[in-house]
Amino acid sequence: MIHAERNREGKRGRRKLPLRRKLPLRSSHIGTATPARISAFRRILLKWGEANRREFFWREPDVSAFGVLVTEILVVRTRAESVEPVVRELIRRFADPAQLAAAKPASISRILRPLGLHRMRARLLVRCARALVVKYGGQVPSSIEELLSLPYVGRYAANAVASVAFGQPNAILDANIARIYRRVFSIPITDERLTVADELWGLAERILSKARPREFNWAMLDLGGTVCTPRSPHCECCPLSAMCDEYQS
Repeated sequence: MIHAERNREGKRGRRKLPLRRKLPLRSSHIGTATPARISAFRRILLKWGEANRREFFWREPDVSAFGVLVTEILVVRTRAESVEPVVRELIRRFADPAQLAAAKPASISRILRPLGLHRMRARLLVRCARALVVKYGGQVPSSIEELLSLPYVGRYAANAVASVAFGQPNAILDANIARIYRRVFSIPITDERLTVADELWGLAERILSKARPREFNWAMLDLGGTVCTPRSPHCECCPLSAMCDEYQS
């Protein structure tokens, strides 16, 4: 286990975490995620999420599946707060796949400029929109397999769209969420890319609230983005601190 050191700022509960040695992941490393702990984790997280949910355009009840898809593509490796104004403008200009498919990449690139890699992202969004028009009649498909067939849609984005846009019980896993699971359940960091970290994805699926997948996934993202941060996490504010292996070590 990692013995965290108190931050020199002296704030109670805030931690400055040392770098951890990467280890091979084995099934035994998921052992602290017992059914009782999973149930408590789920219950505590959902309650916290209700009171602390961040407000974003793509979380509004009337947002289209296309709006969710575009957002989940752009938010990969990009802060949600940075994506918010950009995706609002993009969907205002190009409200459906047909409009985006017919657009010139240069006009999309200008909107995406604040996010970086705007030319590449613009080309990929046009390719994705054209695939939606050609393969799915301009509709966003709901199955994971079909979503993964779209250009620039990976494992995270496909699961996020299925969960958020269609209410399906699909877990999501990014660096923020993986960090929470690793800290709470003593799971070591590995050399695996998250897209192929099947055991960690399996754990995420076990812990997911099947009754409220959308709200659970949002709560995980919010906790990882605001409280359980990479360095100097705000453990004094974390609803999971009492059951977190790393905090209690």
